[in-house]
Amino acid sequence: MTYTDNLQMWSLIVGFLSPILLAIIQQPSWKRPLRAFVTFVWALLAGAGTAYFTGDFNGRSLVTCVLIVFVTAISTYVGFWKRSGIAPGIEGATSGYGKTSTESGTAAP
Repeated sequence: MTYTDNLQMWSLIVGFLSPILLAIIQQPSWKRPLRAFVTFVWALLAGAGTAYFTGDFNGRSLVTCVLIVFVTAISTYVGFWKRSGIAPGIEGATSGYGKTSTESGTAAP
């Protein structure tokens, strides 16, 4: 495994786990453009951190890490985290929208 492979592998791992953190931060009531902007800013920060902590913080590696984190976060959110119900469950639990019927004092539908 080469050094570049290590950089790409860490970027993939960070991108795969990013939707969990993003589900905590983002709220279901936010509009799509705001959610997309938060995801992009997170990819910039996470990609820069990945490039820095793997010891290869330069222009090319930075762009590579940001793009890998961004694309991986979006694709795994849509393909895994959202479909499994994990991300929506976290969003609901951290936003107050995920209350059960007994917690909110209303009857279940």
